[in-house]
Amino acid sequence: MIENIKNKAQEEKVPIIKDGGLEFLLKTIKERKIKDILELGTAVGYSSINMALLDEGIKIDTIEKNEEMYKQAITNIKNEGLDKQITVHFCPIEDYKTNKKYDLIFVDAAKAQYLKYTEQFLNNLKENGIFIYDNLVFHGMIYDVDKIKNRNTRSLVKKIINFREIMRNDKRFDIMFYEDVGDGLLVASRRKGGRE
Repeated sequence: MIENIKNKAQEEKVPIIKDGGLEFLLKTIKERKIKDILELGTAVGYSSINMALLDEGIKIDTIEKNEEMYKQAITNIKNEGLDKQITVHFCPIEDYKTNKKYDLIFVDAAKAQYLKYTEQFLNNLKENGIFIYDNLVFHGMIYDVDKIKNRNTRSLVKKIINFREIMRNDKRFDIMFYEDVGDGLLVASRRKGGRE
């Protein structure tokens, strides 16, 4: 069933996490015994279903603003019998407010907003929690910005490069880049006392 979700998403050009990225994500969740997850960007529910299937103690809040995607995600999650573990919130990420604390905040949404989301949800991260950001190599484009013809794409890629640089210098986090995993992952572990 999960393969069907993946195949359908790929056919319909829905952006879902690459296999290598997913493998890394699931391994990290297992190793760190992560239970409470916030996912920014549900799409059709592919990554949240994979995460929830690891352990029935895992609880996920995931946010999606596209109605079509949201409906598909709800259906897919119900079909997998995971609607007790996964709650899909239908709203723009900017509008989601919660006092919950999470072990992991997985960011796979509008790349240009990654910095904003980091600030928005920093205080929802548990003391030893982590952010994981996807698509930070962006199909290899970050290595060759000048060759990008499309102006909007070039502008987006520059924002990704800028975000990487800011995170690299942010004293609140210990940073690990995994350039060759999936489409490039960044893991930001909160340092002790790493609040504003």
